Amino acid sequence: MLNLNASKKVLTVLLVSGLTFGAALTLSNICSVPVHAEQFTPVQGKVIYVPSGTIFPATATMEMSSEELQLGQSVCIALSQDFYYNNTLIAPIGSSVNGTVTQIKKAGQSGVNGQLMVKFTNIITPYGQMIPISGKIQTQDGTGLIKGEADLTNQHTKDVTAAAAAGAVAAAAINKSKPVTDKKAAAYGAAAGAGAVAAQAVLDKGVPAKIAAGTVVYIVLDQQITFTPQKH
Repeated sequence: MLNLNASKKVLTVLLVSGLTFGAALTLSNICSVPVHAEQFTPVQGKVIYVPSGTIFPATATMEMSSEELQLGQSVCIALSQDFYYNNTLIAPIGSSVNGTVTQIKKAGQSGVNGQLMVKFTNIITPYGQMIPISGKIQTQDGTGLIKGEADLTNQHTKDVTAAAAAGAVAAAAINKSKPVTDKKAAAYGAAAGAGAVAAQAVLDKGVPAKIAAGTVVYIVLDQQITFTPQKH
């Protein structure tokens, strides 16, 4: 039989274990929590409409990258605040927003940047209701396509032009027996300068399309939401 001190130690271990488990159940694993929507009964006579173009914030629960994800792969992010429309609660904090990768391109050589697009198809609330949606991540161009941060291709074009001009001047200056305006020497220098930068451009890799874990993104509905809330 355990003595008083031993009993206290066992109780402490159990409490610490419980606290650790509770802390782990955060936004990072909302998407893995099972739900059972069939256990809930619809509220009769109440239908909610949320129009196309409505925007709501959500938080990435894991890194989403064009280098890691695959076409057709499922993606889950989470509501980090209540989603209201016209003072009506649509989905509470902790709901998961689920989607699918519909377009992806890995970053490549010659400054080709990565691309990533996700189509969000439903919201699942903590009390088990699935709300069908159709939405995408808000981007500046309105396409929902996430792109690499830098456009290296344009920078390479500028570098090639600058190197060509510098090479032309250098070649003409080196050829001291002829005027600096010697077109043949300038052409050789331009080719050498452009060639060096072009070779470097081929080696340089573009920037991946990436959304870091914990980043707040905004989802734009491209179709109206129509649903009946459930009792909970």
